Amino acid sequence: MNKRVTICDIAEAAGVSACCVSWVLRNHPRSQGMNVKTRQRILDAAASLGYVQNQLAIATRTGQVNTIAVILNFRQFQNQPPVNQIMTGILLESSAFRQSIKIFSEEDLANSFRQILENRIDKIIMISINHDLRERVAELAEQNSIRLVYAYECGHRNFPAVNADNIEMTSKMVHYLAEHGHTRIGLLCVPHLHHYKTDRHAGYLKGMAECGLKTDPRWISCSGETDAAVDQMLALPEGKRPTALVTLSDSLAARAQRQAWKRGLRIPEDFSVIGIGDMECSSLSMIPITTFRESLTETGSLLVHLVLGKKTGIQPDESQVFRTHAELIERESVYTIDTSSKQQVSRCKS
Repeated sequence: MNKRVTICDIAEAAGVSACCVSWVLRNHPRSQGMNVKTRQRILDAAASLGYVQNQLAIATRTGQVNTIAVILNFRQFQNQPPVNQIMTGILLESSAFRQSIKIFSEEDLANSFRQILENRIDKIIMISINHDLRERVAELAEQNSIRLVYAYECGHRNFPAVNADNIEMTSKMVHYLAEHGHTRIGLLCVPHLHHYKTDRHAGYLKGMAECGLKTDPRWISCSGETDAAVDQMLALPEGKRPTALVTLSDSLAARAQRQAWKRGLRIPEDFSVIGIGDMECSSLSMIPITTFRESLTETGSLLVHLVLGKKTGIQPDESQVFRTHAELIERESVYTIDTSSKQQVSRCKS
């Protein structure tokens, strides 16, 4: 059996003291003042000897573990691609920083937090849109000096969140439709139970104002009755109904397409839609849907950076949210009404 490599072995190979080796391998503040070449010589010696840190011993000695707790609702999110993409980003980035991930359920928050404390975990990522639970976790993290960051929504207390720039995204959706000659642009929304829905609605209004377009209450729906809402819009006279819809998700866009098809409209010639999410349904719809793909793997990466106290290069907004940006995925669901729509484009502010 091979002998386990110790810091004394590394010290002998690098020609330094064991204390210097310990400082460098632990990235101790004292190691920052050492000569750069000496630090590198120690790291090279450790690598060549095949040294493996004993994380259990380090945790026992320091009381700190290289583990990040992730709190989420298993039942709600297990089959949702967006959360799976965020988890992919979390796993990839945590591995790069030599952190392990331990998942806890928000459904029994008291028990989950007790286990987090028992395991001496001092870093938490919460993936939840439940405002009350987010507030409770912020309270517990504050009481126990735990670093905390949220996915989605906004920050709580002094703890930040990572979220898409939803206002920017729906504003860009309006601009995109306007550039394709659409002036009667509607919004297929849902009840504003969460911040992102309110933000996406606000982005639509912002985009319409920037493009100098009038809004019509008959073209906007925030009800939970999607099919009925779309049918009501499309029942308007031909010159009065919207020619395009901004929708809050790809699934809403697909449902809007279906209702238009049932009414005998040509898609996209008579009725264009644009969605959010780049979900499977957007590419498999009868007319593949133009959509905005959120940077969800990047979200997971940013969550890890923040919970570890690393720099991100992104400044948070007044709600302590670090915003990511979405990517336009062009497909076939948006029709160009007037190929000479340069006048329309010029009306949109850059």
